[in-house]
Amino acid sequence: MIEQVFAGHKRRYGSRRIVAELKEQGHEVGRHQVRTLMKLAGLQSIQPKSFVPRTTDSTHGKGYWPNLLLDQPLPQAPNLVWVSDITYLPLASGEWAYLSTWMELFSRLIVGWRVDDNMEDNLVYHTTA
Repeated sequence: MIEQVFAGHKRRYGSRRIVAELKEQGHEVGRHQVRTLMKLAGLQSIQPKSFVPRTTDSTHGKGYWPNLLLDQPLPQAPNLVWVSDITYLPLASGEWAYLSTWMELFSRLIVGWRVDDNMEDNLVYHTTA
């Protein structure tokens, strides 16, 4: 029964969760008994990796671009102002990918995007064809 619960939850459940599920099904089991049986069967739950993105190094000593739009009125026509942002994409391998998007500020539509395995400058550059 332990192996069925373990496999049914894609190897994510440890002894505590398996005990809780078996008790819900009406079985009298103890956590130490389940833990021992799991060890004997070679069942070890998969532990999720903690979220540690590779972010910008704040001690790089280089400058940054100030927000030039803070004191400006909202755009009154399309294609006057584009803004960009980057987000992290966790991959199944444990690595990270980085997604950069460009939004046209008047319509608030995404006009472009790019995914890369690094956060170098060329990730945020966008050229029109």
